[in-house]
Amino acid sequence: MTLDALAFEPHFLDHIAPVWRALPQGARGRLLVDRDLQLDARAEARGIEAEAVSGSQIRMSSPPPKARAGDGPLALVASIGDMKIARRLGYRRFVFIEHGMAQSYSGTGRSPIEASYSGGPDREDVVLFLVPNKHAAGRWRATYPQTPVEVVGCPKLETLPARDAGPAPVVCISFHWNTPLVGLPPEAGNALGEFRPILPDLAVRFPDLIGHAHPRHAKEMARIYRLAGIPFVEDFEEVCRRADVYVCDNSSTIFEFASTGRPVVLMNAKQYRRHVHHGLRFWEAASVGVQVDDKADLASCIDRALSDPPEQQAAREAALSVVYAYRGNAANRAAAAILEHIGEAVAA
Repeated sequence: MTLDALAFEPHFLDHIAPVWRALPQGARGRLLVDRDLQLDARAEARGIEAEAVSGSQIRMSSPPPKARAGDGPLALVASIGDMKIARRLGYRRFVFIEHGMAQSYSGTGRSPIEASYSGGPDREDVVLFLVPNKHAAGRWRATYPQTPVEVVGCPKLETLPARDAGPAPVVCISFHWNTPLVGLPPEAGNALGEFRPILPDLAVRFPDLIGHAHPRHAKEMARIYRLAGIPFVEDFEEVCRRADVYVCDNSSTIFEFASTGRPVVLMNAKQYRRHVHHGLRFWEAASVGVQVDDKADLASCIDRALSDPPEQQAAREAALSVVYAYRGNAANRAAAAILEHIGEAVAA
């Protein structure tokens, strides 16, 4: 039996692709991606062949069965949403890899109520968790003590491009999406409401300003940036090629950009509670960059970040060591973990 993989959003594919390439050819089965989003072309650009199917049609098919451990087809996925799609297609066992830094929101001491975050429910059919840090590992182990968890780092970091030669400074500003889920804490939201009014002035202050957004918020943010006179850059790899500093509220891309050795600015919304500690972005690793609490201070904070003094660089590296247990060879480490834990189930 070989291992299949599924990726039905672009950022999920970006995390799966490096691991897929690192697996031996004989261990790889089919890589299924969403035809509706043209992810087969995205996979081809990453040097891998994918089979395109319609995600929208699959989502409208019969509801997936309730998760349960057992025999059956095995698939690598990077989200609970893709697990549900895979269940509709008949997959019954999963290798689950985090599609970011594994931020979660349980700082108030309550159990997580939403399945999208590390430690959440509906993973009884996972046979192996692959995570970037000890924070995520502890949460999965607490919820599923019988399921192996391997800390491997973040394979996506190995694919991020360096800054292209060109005029500087180029500033990129980005916003997370407001997750429309009941019961999530305010830290799961974005800072757009507070910082949007300053966008036109920011575009004047930094003529080479570009805008980015979470993939699920891209269409709306493209319109907002256009009204503010800011070019929209949808692909994060393109952001990495062009930007000298990355400004964002709450996203794994903050730490991914910082891992390339460049400065970041963290926009703190007023609803982000300083006394509630969820870990990672809130607040253990927030020292990865310059933090700004007031939109009036954003331009000066960007200037401070661009200067990137030695103490800022040291704080960035310390924060990255919290978010990523390893900063290299993560794809090979993930592939080795897959073969070690489920080697009897996949071709060597």
